[in-house]
Amino acid sequence: MTKPKFPPSVLVADDDDIVRKLIGYQFEQAGIKCELFESGNELLKVVNEDTLVCLLDLQMPGKNGLECLETIKAEYAQVEVIMLTSVNKAAEAIQAVRAGAYDYLTKPFDPNELIQVIRKAMLLSRNRKENQELRDSLGEPGVQLDILGESQAMLRIKQMIQRIGPTENTVLLTGESGTGKTLIAHSIHAHSQRAKGPFISVSCPSLPSELLESEMFGHEKGSFSGATKRRLGRAELAKGGTLFLDEIGEMPLSLQAKLLTFLQERTFFRVGGESPITSDVRIIAATNQNLEEMVAKGVFREDLFFRLNVLPLEMPPLRIRLDDIPMFVDYFLARSAAIEAKEVPDVDDAVYEKLKQHNWPGNIRELENTVVRAYTLRKNEQKLGQEDLSLNLSLVPQGHMQTDDSSVGMANLAGHSLAEIEKTALEQTLERCNNNRSAAARMLGIAEKSIYNKMKKFGVTT
Repeated sequence: MTKPKFPPSVLVADDDDIVRKLIGYQFEQAGIKCELFESGNELLKVVNEDTLVCLLDLQMPGKNGLECLETIKAEYAQVEVIMLTSVNKAAEAIQAVRAGAYDYLTKPFDPNELIQVIRKAMLLSRNRKENQELRDSLGEPGVQLDILGESQAMLRIKQMIQRIGPTENTVLLTGESGTGKTLIAHSIHAHSQRAKGPFISVSCPSLPSELLESEMFGHEKGSFSGATKRRLGRAELAKGGTLFLDEIGEMPLSLQAKLLTFLQERTFFRVGGESPITSDVRIIAATNQNLEEMVAKGVFREDLFFRLNVLPLEMPPLRIRLDDIPMFVDYFLARSAAIEAKEVPDVDDAVYEKLKQHNWPGNIRELENTVVRAYTLRKNEQKLGQEDLSLNLSLVPQGHMQTDDSSVGMANLAGHSLAEIEKTALEQTLERCNNNRSAAARMLGIAEKSIYNKMKKFGVTT
């Protein structure tokens, strides 16, 4: 068998054979090359400067996950480590985060969540490696170069990060879905006095409201059905670092009041707890919704909005920074090639020009999907041509969608109710995205949870 030119980007160690096979299958389906090990000792023999992410079981014979984490971070600081645990022990969870773990997942884990976390960790690790190489070559150890884009809009964002990063003030990131708010939050944290502390994120729309409070503030044993052990919440794990509240506009009103108390006093109660807990964190929140309009409608607390809107920073959509597209294309191609251990294909100039003609409602995420699809389905292994982009249905020019008597066309909206238009937009977007809810949400500029709510509202099935 021919040895690959590049080693796998992800290394996995878990002593459970079934879990290893499940992870291997999920990674194969996602196009992520990995190598599986039965123990941490075996993984440590292979990890090297080319490794991006290590996925470690917390409980393993020989060196356990925490011991492996310590060894990896001591030798390869740019490698991100994610923990898997079947036992929610508070001491282990907080120890892993404090020691530098990127995140942790509890078994049984959601395969989609696993892939999402792995991809984010891979991106962060690759950015850090590239940053270090650039800093070494420039002799400027303090320069941060992890944010792509040289347009005027992005230069302004970079300048703002330099100014607001070192402060302790709360930051509210706004802008359309897919514009890179999470990456900006990471960058602000990296520029802060808390850079050596943990960066902990909470995805507000990813959980039902009854579970979101437990995810954010933790719970005590026996506080509700299924709470068999005490669990630390994200607010507690983020102590000494940054707590990132993603899609804050999706947070239910009932929890907004408790978040407001936490912002004011930095204290909270675990679900079922009786003693207040203090956690010194910096808050960064992000949303693709207009919170001021939500305040006017009574679905978002005005006092919470003012607490969050101390340092507002709006991310520009891709359509007003089209000159940055070639840089993103080259980056996504290089990343895809590295994952598959292949050479990066050349790109026709016509590809860049065609991509600049699109409006990109899904912003950078849509561009990434487009480039990855074109790379995967390209006709020429060594070159990406304009003909490869024709395979992408998302590049159909606006105003030229096919219509029939049973659907609302882009050019024939008059006389149809807003509900009809919204339902048709949802159906057509799901069809265009091959019923991928996450991709449809990005293209429509809404949270994934909203996709499910709207499908239920309009009776849309796939």
